[in-house]
Amino acid sequence: MARVAADGGGAHPAPMGEARVYSERLGAISDAQFAAMAERWGLGRFLGAAPVTSGLFGQNVFVTTGAGDFVLRGAPHWVPDGGGGYRPEDRWQFTKERHFAQQLHEKTRVPVPWPMLHDTANDIFGWPYLVMPRMPGLCTDERSILKTLTAEDRRGVAAALGAMLAQMQMLTSPFAGDFGTESIALEPYPGGAVAWIAQEARRLVRSCGERLTADEAQWVEAAIAEAGAGAGSSYVHCDYKFGNLTLLKEGGAWRVSGLFDFHEARFSDGALDLVRSACSYLDTEGELAAVFRAAYGRPLDAGRMRLYVLNDRLKIWDYFTRPGVQAPWLTARHFRPWAERYVEGVVGLV
Repeated sequence: MARVAADGGGAHPAPMGEARVYSERLGAISDAQFAAMAERWGLGRFLGAAPVTSGLFGQNVFVTTGAGDFVLRGAPHWVPDGGGGYRPEDRWQFTKERHFAQQLHEKTRVPVPWPMLHDTANDIFGWPYLVMPRMPGLCTDERSILKTLTAEDRRGVAAALGAMLAQMQMLTSPFAGDFGTESIALEPYPGGAVAWIAQEARRLVRSCGERLTADEAQWVEAAIAEAGAGAGSSYVHCDYKFGNLTLLKEGGAWRVSGLFDFHEARFSDGALDLVRSACSYLDTEGELAAVFRAAYGRPLDAGRMRLYVLNDRLKIWDYFTRPGVQAPWLTARHFRPWAERYVEGVVGLV
């Protein structure tokens, strides 16, 4: 059922033992709990587990059984309660992630972890979970790859990322939309993809509050006006970047060997997914942003791309400048001088 990964980015499994904390989010998990999970799904004898050191939310654990190497993804996110807080809705994230993984598996050539097994019960771990094959290949980030691969290989990886992005977007929907937190089913965006992105950007501006100036908020409004409306309904990962995929070199060519983390997936304008990786390249090797874009190959609209980059950068700004986080690399900076380089860099790829 599963392939043994060459290097999924984590440590080797720990030996059998007592309960261990694999992340703050997941808390302590015992070998007996892992063994019960493996038995429930017919995955053979539990052999060991190891923490996944990458990722922002600490939902994942590497698990090895007699059937191979797997990833356990637990403690699903809560959903907005409509009043500024959050409420538990354990069905939403994992039902959604499994849906998009299955659609990509069945209708495209995108390598996703499948089968993705969804246990809706909480009797083993205290929360529902997914268990899926661990994908083969190298899992890296935009900084580590500079030390790991040669310049020629990094260029090949950039082209592979662009080609995979185009392949992902072979999956389409009759409408732009996302999973509803009440219905736990695909729901259309009123007004289409661009209108929803504009709404999300305005929400982020409100969330940032005084961490944006009035002129910066108006800058976002001007981009919304320029973007117009409409714009497609293809699959969008919404966090397509190093860290959420694995890479393999075969026959002298690089390819994406695994794509995962479908928490933010939806149907929208596929050009959205160009932004996160392009911005990463602008931070590290700017010339590879053009290689990535050329391999993607699909047409882009400059006005919409301006809004899409601002929307993406607002997400980062809102999280990393909030009290209690305050990332040092954004301390004492203003949003527009920080974000404008990304906006102009990505629009320059159109």
